[in-house]
Amino acid sequence: MEKRDMYLEKINAQIDQYNAKLAVMRGKSKEVHADMKLEYLNQVEKLESKRDDLKEKYEQLRKSSESSWKDIKEGTENAWNDLKESFDKVTMHFK
Repeated sequence: MEKRDMYLEKINAQIDQYNAKLAVMRGKSKEVHADMKLEYLNQVEKLESKRDDLKEKYEQLRKSSESSWKDIKEGTENAWNDLKESFDKVTMHFK
């Protein structure tokens, strides 16, 4: 398998994992104390937006030509790292 295909599979798998994590977080919103619920849901929405950004970058990368692939890859990695860092922060904040 090509390096590019492996990279795309890796990102797609990460998107699937984040989708599952977000679904769990949405479900847990019922358990969050009332005074924290609005902040919690706001953070979940921000994470969903960042996930959507990553999905968009993934689609651009998937459709890109060989010559533009490396440039788009950098933006995809930035979106991926931003989502990961944001997830880590939100998870730590609401433990």
